[in-house]
Amino acid sequence: MDGQQTQVSDEEPKYLREETRRRRRKKAITSSSSASMDQISVEFILPTVARGGNSPDSLQLDVAGNWTVEQVKAQVWLKAVTSNLCPEFYQRFSPDHCILLYQKKGNVCEIYDKHQVFQTLDCIRYWRALKKDVGRIQLVPRPQPSDESLQYQRYLNYLIGYDVTDVSNVHDDELEFTRRKLLTPRRIELSDRDPKLYSMDPWVTRKPLPEHLLSKVSNSHILVVIHIGTASQTIKVSIDDTPAQVLASFFTKTANKRVLLGIPDNMCEADYVLRVCGREEYLYGDKPLQNFNWIRQCLKNGEEIHLVLETPPDPDLDLVQKEDWAQVDDCTGVAGTHEQLTIDGKDHERVFTISMWDCNRKFRVKVLGIDIPSLPKIPEFIVFIEASIFHGQQLLAQERTTSKTFNEEVLWNCWLEFNIKIKDLPKGARLNLQLICLSFHLSGKTKSRLLYYVNLLLIDHRSLLRQGEFILHMWKMPEKSEESSSSINADKLTSATNPDKASSMAIAILLDKYCYPVVLPKSRDVGRDVAAVGEDVEGGERGQREMPNHLKKQFAAIVSTDPLHPLSPEDKELLWHFRHECMRDPRAYPKLLGSVRWGKQEDVLATHRLLERSSAWDSSGLDVGLAMQLLDCHYSDAQVRSMAVRKLETLEDDDVLRYLLQLVQAVKFEPYHDSALVRFLLKRALRSKRIGHFLFWFLRSEIAQSMHYQQRYAVLLEAYLRGCGEAMLQDYRKQVEMTEALQKVTREMKAMSADKYDVTAQVVFQLRQKLETLQSSGLPESFRVPYDPGLRAGALLIEQCKVMASKKKPLWLQFKRADPTTLSKDPIGIIFKDGDDLRQDMLILQILLIMESIWETESLDLCLLPYGCISTGNRIGQLYQKTGVEDQ
Repeated sequence: MDGQQTQVSDEEPKYLREETRRRRRKKAITSSSSASMDQISVEFILPTVARGGNSPDSLQLDVAGNWTVEQVKAQVWLKAVTSNLCPEFYQRFSPDHCILLYQKKGNVCEIYDKHQVFQTLDCIRYWRALKKDVGRIQLVPRPQPSDESLQYQRYLNYLIGYDVTDVSNVHDDELEFTRRKLLTPRRIELSDRDPKLYSMDPWVTRKPLPEHLLSKVSNSHILVVIHIGTASQTIKVSIDDTPAQVLASFFTKTANKRVLLGIPDNMCEADYVLRVCGREEYLYGDKPLQNFNWIRQCLKNGEEIHLVLETPPDPDLDLVQKEDWAQVDDCTGVAGTHEQLTIDGKDHERVFTISMWDCNRKFRVKVLGIDIPSLPKIPEFIVFIEASIFHGQQLLAQERTTSKTFNEEVLWNCWLEFNIKIKDLPKGARLNLQLICLSFHLSGKTKSRLLYYVNLLLIDHRSLLRQGEFILHMWKMPEKSEESSSSINADKLTSATNPDKASSMAIAILLDKYCYPVVLPKSRDVGRDVAAVGEDVEGGERGQREMPNHLKKQFAAIVSTDPLHPLSPEDKELLWHFRHECMRDPRAYPKLLGSVRWGKQEDVLATHRLLERSSAWDSSGLDVGLAMQLLDCHYSDAQVRSMAVRKLETLEDDDVLRYLLQLVQAVKFEPYHDSALVRFLLKRALRSKRIGHFLFWFLRSEIAQSMHYQQRYAVLLEAYLRGCGEAMLQDYRKQVEMTEALQKVTREMKAMSADKYDVTAQVVFQLRQKLETLQSSGLPESFRVPYDPGLRAGALLIEQCKVMASKKKPLWLQFKRADPTTLSKDPIGIIFKDGDDLRQDMLILQILLIMESIWETESLDLCLLPYGCISTGNRIGQLYQKTGVEDQ
């Protein structure tokens, strides 16, 4: 497509546009190559009732495959009006008053995306698989949320710490779009979830027992003390026994003591489970004892193993509230192929979308100007706008405006044309706009400084090219001394805009407008792809040549270079030249994919074909470090990132916990809210309460501290909370209530003695008064300890609480143990600290744990005892008090 023809800019007179359209239509109608569109017969069940009957009205319509969903609804509405069906309804309301639903395998699905091309919907594939000649779609009035669901949403928003329904700071519907799409993986996970396994969530590992722990076991047997009521029984069991076998041994040994132990005659070992004394941690499932982390911890610390015999928890406590939403069509957001979207050879009267790959003109943006309510107190500066197009960290094109004096309003009103064609823009490409100031020194030198920045994804979550005018509220570049400067590299990648519209810098830009939506195709059709693959594997194709021996050493050196070491242009050329050779070695993938020219459509398609055809990645062993490299900020391609996540699917729960902190941070580098990584985290959290617990606090902490990614993390956290079950929701409510109340006290006490290093008796007295007031005002009776979900803390031991004599004035708090089966007489000690970013502490502790696991595989015991630590809010969190006494 010639961009000059279908483009409608603000500079083109209206009569010229009409004339251009007329000529195009005439040419298309007379063209002998004009292709007829696929027709899909659909029966539409309408929301109105037929006159004189009880059955609903219905219409049958032959739908053109290239119509959008919005166009289909409009045509149905038009036919209902022209057929004089219930005119008081169809003339009063618009098509948007209704939603489209269909049945699939007993589930009701909604055709959600109004911009989607009809023939790309999953329901079309489903009907064809069933060999249905006529599909059936029901139109129903758009449902309004009930009071109960609104109240439930407010409850979730409180737990999240952010209102996910607030769309005042978004320039499209990606937030709501993602909330609806994440319903599908959540439902799939919940339908597959084992209720008993989820309710007890055994903490196990598949790693072999390290030699230094095996040496502490006598002839593969250990002693286990099982408590029931006030009685107990010690039995000798094999480390290869499962919990069920341990229970069978216990019941065999105590067969003559059932009455004494209080075990009813009608109950057997199948009616009981084993739980760790004093902890909400169960030994359950078909894994041997040596695979349970608690057993290993006891062996490591030389402690006795104390378990309590009890009936299993009720799985009904984990019931999930029924969703108000219908599941969206599985292909929601999926674009069509280039052949489905192209206007070439088609009747232009029946064109409703345009393929981006037909757009041969260069991409451009019109910078209108900037506006700020209050000018910063700085000397007179000269400023300009630098506009760059990035894919990941790869710069695809860059332009800048002229320089102007910095005022409260600066107008440029100029077009910037980039050296990249629209058809070459990849999915995930972002337009980065930076306001840069110039200052001139007496020495004649000019210094530049970044003042404000903002990003706009050029292709949205639906694969539509952005069009029209945008007013973007920019982020202020923090000073080096400011707290937020430590995360600036990640913050600068965000596609969110500044929510503080009242005082932030705003930039107005204009993108070219077109007659129709411009869509990035998902691929070319099968015939074209096969032809392309054929070209790619011909003997003369450069990428297929075998690497000469004299280059193999250089290739090996490039692959083994440090990931932080940038590749030279020559290295990148070599890797791309021998890309087929690279695909045989997964270690070369990060370097090869970093060498792809993502601003060249042909190279991107060739890369995708290579990834689809190569089996080396999936057949190779798990290398977490390698997979994590492909999830960093350098890779924005969805196929690359999905490939990395696919490898992580094999991680056991223990390892997911070990790398969870990094995985949560890697979500920042996803171009869109919905991604393979987000779905991976959601699935694993819904399978394991332990993973879910830490994901909850990691996300909630980021929401409180990172305005740049609040929405993305909030959407993921909401999706998890809607599936974690009522018992977990109640636990989170208690934790949030307790931590928020104590965080408030922490900040008050810090403010009271901020300038003093010592702590007076008066300060401690006031702390205890505040805690007394809190305790009597209705704090939860017990709550899970955020840094250790196996522990449940009870009431505050107020006389043992104090303010610590250090700069940040943390609180030293003591709690009773809430579990009556505990054998420890020591209280649970928690330090509440305000003023430090505890995410840094968590990172160091995580590195130590990873190092410990590496050494353990080599049977080396470093005797590490990392303390509990978790960030619970904005520069505030909790730490475990190290008292030298182990928790039981």
